[in-house]
Amino acid sequence: MKEWRLLNLAEIPWQRTQSIYHAIALVQNELSTPNTLIINWPNKAFVCIGLHQIVDLVIESNYLEKRNIPFLRRSCGGGSVYLDQDQVFYQVICNGKEYPMKLGEFYKFFLFPVVSTYQFFNIAAEYSPINDIVANGRKISGNGAVSFGNSRVLVGNFIFNFPSKMMSKILRVPDEKFRDKIAKSLEERMGSFSSFLKKLPSKTDVVEKFIEFFEKEINVKLTEGTLLEEEIEKIEEIEALYRQKEWIYYVEREGDELFQQKIKTDTYFTYVERKFEGGLFQLFLQFDQKKLADITISGDFSINPPFILHKLEKEMIGLAIDKTTLPTSIEQIFNSLQVDLPGITSRQFASLILEKYSEIRK
Repeated sequence: MKEWRLLNLAEIPWQRTQSIYHAIALVQNELSTPNTLIINWPNKAFVCIGLHQIVDLVIESNYLEKRNIPFLRRSCGGGSVYLDQDQVFYQVICNGKEYPMKLGEFYKFFLFPVVSTYQFFNIAAEYSPINDIVANGRKISGNGAVSFGNSRVLVGNFIFNFPSKMMSKILRVPDEKFRDKIAKSLEERMGSFSSFLKKLPSKTDVVEKFIEFFEKEINVKLTEGTLLEEEIEKIEEIEALYRQKEWIYYVEREGDELFQQKIKTDTYFTYVERKFEGGLFQLFLQFDQKKLADITISGDFSINPPFILHKLEKEMIGLAIDKTTLPTSIEQIFNSLQVDLPGITSRQFASLILEKYSEIRK
């Protein structure tokens, strides 16, 4: 039986809840430090956007600034979330050579203990591909994953009370009249312990059962440990990175203008989004003389390697917008870069581009 380190940290500074797994994974990749399970929750509420999201497209930053609610970009994919003290975070850091799975399989394997924990507290939880846990049709846990070299990470949460009203206020909407509808939709689609139980379990009880199920179902022995000096230094380095403009506007390339319109014959700037099984994909596209002149990819999804988007975009620039050759060209690029994008194929990706090009040419 493999031995893992357990860092059962309880409440910690809000930004550290995200920097800690990023830092520990980087150190593990360099020094082959132990596989680790981290448990924590934040000392104050904050907003966390996914690695591949565009800030001003997904959150109401002015609202957050006026109410002194901080936000940061985390190092793994997924959507924008409001995180607070009514949630408990679990964070898995492991050597990818010991768990050589595709991203979708990785999610499923490490989410079994989460499902079992909810079920122990009489909630009919079940795994829902690619990275959700649902009960009676309502999502009760959000999860993300990322890899740093040979180190792999899974992060997620147990939700005690879902903040639907606050979520509806922090999310960017096309018109304010939709905000109440979003709040209602969140109430109907999202769930938590309080959605199903009259009496909530304590954080301590949930953590204890989760640790028990994690040991049993992942077949490991968890031993209480502490942070290494190298990990503490890396955490401080990552938190400094998170404050930099280049990190905050990682997808936008430091805030460049993304959306325009047709500017001359056969030159178009346009935008398309589509929900696939793997998440929401948003593409900012420039077509010029029947070629893909520029592309920015963003959205709520998981991808491996995590920081491959800009290279993927660069490889796609110049491709001919042709229904025969584009799907094959994009498939070859995905294969050459070893892109693991669960829930959407390279050919579906190509079809989305072709569909938008055909639409604007009408």
